[in-house]
Amino acid sequence: MITKGNFLLLELPEFRPWILKQHITRGISRLQVHHTWLPNYSTRKGQDHFKCLEGMRNSHLANGWSGTGQNITIFEDGKVAISLDRDLNKVPAGIAGANTGAICVEIIGDFDKGRDDMTSLQREAVGHVYACLASKLKIPVDTDHIVYHAWYTPSGSFLGDYVPNISSKTCPGTNFWGMGNTVASAKKGFLQDVQYEYDKLKESGDDAMTTVEKLEFDNLVKKVAKLEEETKKIPAPKWFVSEFGSSDLGGKISDPSFTLEGWRTLAVGLRVGK
Repeated sequence: MITKGNFLLLELPEFRPWILKQHITRGISRLQVHHTWLPNYSTRKGQDHFKCLEGMRNSHLANGWSGTGQNITIFEDGKVAISLDRDLNKVPAGIAGANTGAICVEIIGDFDKGRDDMTSLQREAVGHVYACLASKLKIPVDTDHIVYHAWYTPSGSFLGDYVPNISSKTCPGTNFWGMGNTVASAKKGFLQDVQYEYDKLKESGDDAMTTVEKLEFDNLVKKVAKLEEETKKIPAPKWFVSEFGSSDLGGKISDPSFTLEGWRTLAVGLRVGK
């Protein structure tokens, strides 16, 4: 989890614990689905995540917007960025005339036919992020509540499907999810995968240990084990007996049992006293 400038960058396992802690005060009933078109996989090669994000923000500011248009951005490597200047309590600038009550998620890439093929890491991240949002906000996983930009007119009227030459854009792409941008393709592919992830989250429960929490717990267990090892009393090491003749120094020590560090400290003292 890294904060820099106007953005918070998360590894995918960090997203769920982050979203569960958010206090959202505005009503949200829809999740928008967008591809960025530009930047895309070609422009992203070797580019820093924050440079990409700030570039989009500058472009949006040049449009006269108050800040970054989207609330959330999902990268091709599975990382997830939160727009700090367009947090979840702020209405996005995603679909003109249809942003109230919505969250805008931009997926890095150009997913029109013949363009970018979504990476497996990004595909996993997209499914997970939408499932987490739907779970957090109690939003049904269907085409009335998880909507493609292509299902709207330029003025924000809901068409209910992609209609060439009438829809505002092809976004999220005519080959999005390897299937397309129509309602039928969404129901057959993308939303089924989001529902599958959503069901997994419900089975595990919101109180279940996340991947990040499990890693932290495992590290804590290792630290405790190390501490126990360091504080465990042991008989005199062979080197101590060899150097000083016995473990109890000829009966001077009633209970010759110390930690390893204790034996080392005792040996130093005895050497100084010689």
